Amino acid sequence: MITQTTANLADAAYFALKNKILRGELKSGFPLREEQLSESLGVSRTPLRKALTQLLAEGFLVKGKDRTLRIPYISTSELKDTLKARRLIETAAVAEACNRATEKDITRLEHLIWDEKEALRMHDNLMISSIDMMFHNCIAQASGNKIYSEFVGILGYKISLYLALSNTLGEDIVTALEEHKIIVNAIKLKIASKASAAMNMHLDNVERRMLESIEKTPNTHGQTEETIFPLKRK
Repeated sequence: MITQTTANLADAAYFALKNKILRGELKSGFPLREEQLSESLGVSRTPLRKALTQLLAEGFLVKGKDRTLRIPYISTSELKDTLKARRLIETAAVAEACNRATEKDITRLEHLIWDEKEALRMHDNLMISSIDMMFHNCIAQASGNKIYSEFVGILGYKISLYLALSNTLGEDIVTALEEHKIIVNAIKLKIASKASAAMNMHLDNVERRMLESIEKTPNTHGQTEETIFPLKRK
């Protein structure tokens, strides 16, 4: 039986590792070993394994042939398939949002653009990723279609991982923010065709930026478990 304390420790380990991944601190292929993690995070094996199991289930980790857990490499075919599905859903969702979005929805979208700009100014990649996901979720919710909203939410977690691993949460976000503004303006004008075209252009550019970055993203050279997860000094 997992106690509340164990559950809390598992949650803490889960978020600590997930945040490192989303911040881009851990590169594709980086190995995670229980002994090192347990000591550096200050948790026992039981809550750590629970955290690792959850990250594995969500796709933030993969298990190699040697059974070592590692940060995944981005599969270009899976990336393209994911973004193809996202494009179909979100272009339809934004078109419906043009007809159903309230003033409150539009104000929230504008605030999210401002928040993301502030996160970029502070170089907070984790916050940028989180706000970007909220922006796209907000459009799906504004469409009034619960199925769109559900699937955009599911795809959002995959996209957050891809953004982190492809290292496109930096200055590339400046361009993405301008694209977000065009989308919101089309929603305000209630021009569905313009909104869908703007969303399609945005997602095409996101895919292009990711693919270009993947081709030149460095491997784990120079990363060691001691530098990324320094042991706690007693």
